[in-house]
Amino acid sequence: MNKRERLLAGAVAALVALWGANKLYGRYRSAIEMRNGQVQSAKSRLAEASLTLAKGRSALKQMAKLQERSLPTDLEKARSLYKAWLLTKAKNSGVTVNDIKPAAKTKTSTEYKAIGYQIEAEGTLTSVVSLLYEFYRSPLLHQITKLKLTRPVGAPQMQVSLEVEALCLPLATSTNDLPEGDSKRPKLATVAEYQKVLGERDIATVYSPPRPPAPPAANSTPGAPPKFNEAEMARFTASVNSGAGMQAWIYVLPTGEMLHVVAGDAVKIGAIDGKIESVEARSLILKTADKRYLVRLGEYLLKGQELDAEGNPKPSPATEPPKS
Repeated sequence: MNKRERLLAGAVAALVALWGANKLYGRYRSAIEMRNGQVQSAKSRLAEASLTLAKGRSALKQMAKLQERSLPTDLEKARSLYKAWLLTKAKNSGVTVNDIKPAAKTKTSTEYKAIGYQIEAEGTLTSVVSLLYEFYRSPLLHQITKLKLTRPVGAPQMQVSLEVEALCLPLATSTNDLPEGDSKRPKLATVAEYQKVLGERDIATVYSPPRPPAPPAANSTPGAPPKFNEAEMARFTASVNSGAGMQAWIYVLPTGEMLHVVAGDAVKIGAIDGKIESVEARSLILKTADKRYLVRLGEYLLKGQELDAEGNPKPSPATEPPKS
């Protein structure tokens, strides 16, 4: 083999060695990448498992707190204890219970049992506030599902219609009595603070705003004052069920007069000369001349929205009823 052939053979051998090394490196790199992928997948599964475990621990802590607030698991014992608790709180608050009976329907589930009561009672606003404060201050696992307060005009007592629901969980902490303590749920610290705030507002009485202050007298001798349109300050303040249908209360601020009107009654206030066509819980329809206006609860009559022939509010901005 001459020198040229030896050089050629060496070059071929080097190429073969280089090809083999490249092949081995490719396999090594693929193995490393596969291993890295497996490691990342394992880390991801570990993170998911850790998150699931943390959620499980949190759920167990929450369930333990709920079991501490739950009524006894024994349904009959829970009913008896809860009824006695409701009657005691009502009596201590000054609310007279006229009737208490199990709710017609309560929620059912494999995770808990629900008991409910319907209560018909009466009392002053102060005593009702006291009862609600005690209800929400209690740590019991319960809620008010319906509350209706009514008071006939001039009556000192409020009629209370109340529906409540409480839960009995498996493995409840309390077995022979109800949980006690303070839930710290009420925002204000004492019941007296709630009674003061709500007593000042008197939520069962229609609000009558104070008369506006008189404008300052002009320095020059004024001419004849313009005629004031009392309709501009006539406001739909409340609607009540009078027993014979819905009754609308319209407060005329300049005169301090409170009008109690029902469907079909004529209304003459300042420039408004019309008739009440209908009264709903939160609105009334006022008819003047050939137009009809929808007046919502809390609005002034002159701010009513005009209705079209089909009784739908017109898309244009609200217009004032015509002045006769």
